[in-house]
Amino acid sequence: MKKAALFLGAICMSLSMIVPEGSSAVQARVVTEAAVGKKNETSATSGSAIKTKPQRPSKPAKSNKPVKKNNNKPVKKNKKKKHKKQPKKTVYLTFDDGPGSRVTPKLLKVLKDNKVKATFFIVGYEGKANKKLLKRIVKDGHTIAIHTYTHDYRKIYSSKKAFLSDFHKTEKLIVDTTGVKPHYFRFPGGGNNHYMSKKLRKSILKELHKEGYTEMDWNCGTSDAAATYYSAAQLIRYGKTTHWGPDPIVLLQHDANTKYHTPEVTRALIKYYRSKGYHFSGLSDYPGPEMCFK
Repeated sequence: MKKAALFLGAICMSLSMIVPEGSSAVQARVVTEAAVGKKNETSATSGSAIKTKPQRPSKPAKSNKPVKKNNNKPVKKNKKKKHKKQPKKTVYLTFDDGPGSRVTPKLLKVLKDNKVKATFFIVGYEGKANKKLLKRIVKDGHTIAIHTYTHDYRKIYSSKKAFLSDFHKTEKLIVDTTGVKPHYFRFPGGGNNHYMSKKLRKSILKELHKEGYTEMDWNCGTSDAAATYYSAAQLIRYGKTTHWGPDPIVLLQHDANTKYHTPEVTRALIKYYRSKGYHFSGLSDYPGPEMCFK
C-alpha cells in the first residue's frame, strides 16, 4: 500500500509538469486534463507529455498508383521507405504550427549547421503562405508531416468529415508543392483533448491508418506553447528535464513566428543531447510504432 501511494504520488508530480501543444490558454491545459482524466480546468507548468503504451497502426492500403499533382505529373508513391535501424538514444526534434516566415529560416540554418534532421508538422494556411519554406524543408532532408490546415479546434473536431476535409487540404498542399506524400500527423492539442471524443478519435485514426498515416504525439517539450514570456534559458531547461518515459525522445517545439526563441533553444538542446550520447533523426527514419496519448 505504501509503495502504491509513493508511485501514485510520483505520477501526480510528473503530470503537474506536463505542457500541451498549442498557442492559447485553452490549448495549454488540453493534454494535461486528458492525461489525468479530469473534466475540470487544471494548469500545466512544463513542456512534457506522457509517453503511453504505443499502438501499432493498421497496415496501409496497398496501391500501385502514384499520387498526381494538378499538372498530372506523377509524384512519389504513397509508400513508406524502409526505416534505418536507429540507436536507442535518439532524439526526434519536432516542430509544430509552421512554417513561420521569420522563425523557420533561422531554425533550418541551425539544423543545417549542426547536421541534424528534424520533423515539421505543417499547418496548411501557414504552408500556403510560405511554399518556398515547404520546399526547403524537403530539400534539406527533413521529414514533413501534417498538423491540419486551420488548426481550429472547434471546426476540425466537429465531425470526422470536418477533420478529414481539413486534413486532406494540407495533404494536397504538401504534395502539390513538394511532390512528397507525408506519412505522419499530429492532432492539434495532442491525441487526447476535450474537443475530440474517444469515438471521434477512433474513427479518424481508423481512416488515416488505412491511408498509411502514423500519429505521433510527444514525450518531451520546452513549454514554448504554454507561455510566450518564457526566456530562452527557461525553455532550454524544460527541454532538458521534461522527458517522460524511456527512449527515444520525441521533443515538441514550435516554429510559428511568435516562437522567436526556437532557433536558439534548438541549438542549445542539440549540443546538450549530443553531450549525453544522443543521435538525432527525422521521423521518416523512426522504426517504432506510433506514440499516442490515450
